Amino acid sequence: MTVDFRYGKPGYTVLNVTDLDRTSEFLTNIFWISPAGEGPGGERFFRSGPQHHDVVLHQNDQPGFVRHAWEMESEEDVQKAYRHYESIGLKPKWLSKEESQVLGLGLNPVFRVREPTAGIYFEYYSDMLKISSPLPIRGTEFEGFLHSAVNVPDVKASTEFAVENMGFVVSDILGDYIGTLVRAYPIPHHHTFAFLPTFGGPPGFNHVAWKVKTIDDIGRFYNRAKNSGITVGFGIGRHPTSGSVHTYIHDPDGMSWEYSQGMEQFPEQNYRRARYMSPAPEDYDLWGARPHEAFGKSGNIVTAGPDE
Repeated sequence: MTVDFRYGKPGYTVLNVTDLDRTSEFLTNIFWISPAGEGPGGERFFRSGPQHHDVVLHQNDQPGFVRHAWEMESEEDVQKAYRHYESIGLKPKWLSKEESQVLGLGLNPVFRVREPTAGIYFEYYSDMLKISSPLPIRGTEFEGFLHSAVNVPDVKASTEFAVENMGFVVSDILGDYIGTLVRAYPIPHHHTFAFLPTFGGPPGFNHVAWKVKTIDDIGRFYNRAKNSGITVGFGIGRHPTSGSVHTYIHDPDGMSWEYSQGMEQFPEQNYRRARYMSPAPEDYDLWGARPHEAFGKSGNIVTAGPDE
């Protein structure tokens, strides 16, 4: 890790869906995340706390992952990150003030950059609009957006680039780079991003996760999905890596959404080194849970913008 900028927290995710109404109903009735308005292009915002949004949905012919955003510790960190990516030839681009304002990020500079190993877009900002009105949907005690996970052709190459050039730290490596769980330093969560394998295919979406406060939130989520006929992708279980209790379910496009509770936290200094973890099926889960055959296999990755 050689960068001079610091991450504050996972920001939000942007996804494409094939039917905005259908996925919006899924998020409000099953995932229990609250609608937070629409943008000028028809995109829809959803939030789990006082921030403007945790997720943005766009209508598209193909479901998938558009980008992952990071909230940095300060505006200075955003500027440092921009200069760093510019210096290594990645061509970061500042957002217009109009686009930043639509996203609730309008007061300070915001930029996007595309990493080269799998074409993943990342966004960097320092502050988001806070909303004082209470959440329309209550019941789950959310602690915020937690991470995105993507399927990439070369897990080792993507991980090494993120560590050497983006300020990421590896928490655990699955087998011989079958997958890696990484965190954006100095965020303490066991992982705030994950690189998983395509096994020879193009880059794809794996899942997105929210952190919840109690195991009751996990249990109610699991039963709410089961009772509504929603496919449970994985869980209830406990990850042997992060120690999190988890449940993943599939949205109407088959994409995977996770509730996670109780994740390992790292100190800023003197944290443990990365472990090599078994990828054997019998070691997938401490409680014996097994993923559904379709888990983490729906959705592409938008790897180029309209001007690229």
